[in-house]
Amino acid sequence: MRYGFVIDQDTCIGCHACTVACKTEHEVPLGVNRTWVKYVEKGEWPETKRFFSVLRCNHCSDAPCVEICPTTALFKREDGIVDFDTDRCIGCKSCMQACPYNALYIDPGEHTAQKCNYCVHRVEVGIEPACVVVCPEQAIIAGDLDDPTSKISKIVATEQTFVRAPEQGTKPNLFYKGVEATNIDPLGAVPLTDGGVWRDPDERLQSWLSVDLTPSNGNGNGAPTGPIGNLNEVTSEPTEPRIDYGTKRGTPPRVVYNTEHPMPWGWRVSSYFLTKGIAAGLVIATALALLNGVDGTKAWFAWGAPLIAGLFLALTGVLLVWDLKRPDRFLYLLTKGNPGSWLVKGAWILSAFAAVIGVWFIAGVFGLSDLTKVLTWVGVPIALGVAGYTAFLFGQAEARDLWQSPTLLWHMIAGAFAAGGGAGLVISLYVDVTEAGDTAFAWAMVGGVLALGGIALAELAADHPTRNISDAMHHMTHGHYATEWWVGGLAIGVLVPAVLGILFLTGVVPAWVAAIGGVGAMAGIWFADDAFVKAGQSVPLS
Repeated sequence: MRYGFVIDQDTCIGCHACTVACKTEHEVPLGVNRTWVKYVEKGEWPETKRFFSVLRCNHCSDAPCVEICPTTALFKREDGIVDFDTDRCIGCKSCMQACPYNALYIDPGEHTAQKCNYCVHRVEVGIEPACVVVCPEQAIIAGDLDDPTSKISKIVATEQTFVRAPEQGTKPNLFYKGVEATNIDPLGAVPLTDGGVWRDPDERLQSWLSVDLTPSNGNGNGAPTGPIGNLNEVTSEPTEPRIDYGTKRGTPPRVVYNTEHPMPWGWRVSSYFLTKGIAAGLVIATALALLNGVDGTKAWFAWGAPLIAGLFLALTGVLLVWDLKRPDRFLYLLTKGNPGSWLVKGAWILSAFAAVIGVWFIAGVFGLSDLTKVLTWVGVPIALGVAGYTAFLFGQAEARDLWQSPTLLWHMIAGAFAAGGGAGLVISLYVDVTEAGDTAFAWAMVGGVLALGGIALAELAADHPTRNISDAMHHMTHGHYATEWWVGGLAIGVLVPAVLGILFLTGVVPAWVAAIGGVGAMAGIWFADDAFVKAGQSVPLS
């Protein structure tokens, strides 16, 4: 059994009855929707047409939201419905980053994620979903796609139908018949900037301070240059239909009504990148200092390094819990964890790291120098895990193509070297780490920032396989986040620490000048990662 939907856009009149019925059935608050109708207009007056599409959860056979959910709050039933257990949700918003269809939202009352659940309470007693019953044109068809005698199965088998984002490989079970191509392609029409058909214009988007979300490909107005996929053949090679911009004046299609989807992750996630990078990097840089011949019995290497690393690790935990919509449930990561989610694996890695540096600190306080040296080296591979696991977490965020970069792991590890070395140089202004320690920290910083710069240049030069990546890169390097990325991430975060670090290593400037570079390295990591996190979320998904 595999329940699904067919939306017949040939008969849909855009009346919003499905939206209202869904809100009533599930008591969905104002401002959020489990199902909604998107309006796209084409042409110029008087030759203008409006097209509708009903958007909602696609109940995917290979649902990325289920895989990334750290507490199994999202789960796939035997009948194919992707359901939700509100009592297990911690409000981490990772499912919102994994869903390519913008189907999930945070309930303003429960502070947990929610979405269409196919009205399972109705289906289980033999009643169709509320949206199906209320539709005046019978444009919504629900049923078992695996039953060849069902109406929905016959439509999919005999009619031309389409799915959204087939290239994501989620195998969606929501099919569209007779849909206008621009309606189900989020980059197929100019995004909503004037308030839409039922709202006043957004003044923020009418001023010189407006956010530049124009993509770099195509005609620069959000309209894609290529086709979207055939939905009966969910493959990585999309086929017809092609988008027809179809007016003699060349006016692009434009969105005139849609549901808003704010960025789920913001500055706290960007800051967590930095704090865990410093925690991991201090352990790595300390190990490099031991290799460089420093005295491991000195206070910094005996117990200072694990103490400061532990403080930054604790700050990382604070940021992670602070970003949850249900912070009271953060222990569910350990007590009800989904081992397939990298949020849970990351919690295990962070816990192991905390245990190692905790024992290291205690051993150092009691003067057990041989044990502290052993624990330093035990901590290095775990520190690399602390630095790098987020790359795999972001890899599970299937909706954000920019975050699927194969260089992200190396960016995270290079950032740990840069942040750890930079932090060590700053700390050396107040703590005696010896000249050999300063040298090791400077090498860690310089090597890290040069690697970060090389990775950034490689990303700029690389071919971007999807429009989503191309547009996100444009937003990061030429749009709203360009100053943050170029000036903050590359100039302050790479150029300044590289130059000052090299000048120190060659004996031209003293250690305090290199420490200025350390501050720049840490600040630059935050700026670059903040631009990266936000640019990845700046491309519309619906």
